[in-house]
Amino acid sequence: MKIFFENYADDLLVETELPLEGSLEQAIEIFHNLPDYDGSYIGFVNRDGNTIQISKYDRFLFLVEIPIYNEQGSYSILFTYYQVKQLIENIYKGFDPYNIQGLKFEYYVKENATK
Repeated sequence: MKIFFENYADDLLVETELPLEGSLEQAIEIFHNLPDYDGSYIGFVNRDGNTIQISKYDRFLFLVEIPIYNEQGSYSILFTYYQVKQLIENIYKGFDPYNIQGLKFEYYVKENATK
């Protein structure tokens, strides 16, 4: 599994375009150490080339996103810390993130859109 992340508090970055191979233990540690207040995130690229990104949404929830770049949007759902931890473990076991129950597709907001 390839991992990308940004931890603003510790000034750590592995760019989305250049993810690195990482173990489940490394992924859990990176996720666990993300600060919960500044836009930090972790993401994965699975063997099928699907990207999954996880970021803090509020005090108790994380936003799980599967971007679909050619459709200008992403599938998303809100998860608790423990749901995300379980999801990461499942992804490493080969779970297809598109099978997450309750995913919703939303288009990205276009700036300067005509009215």
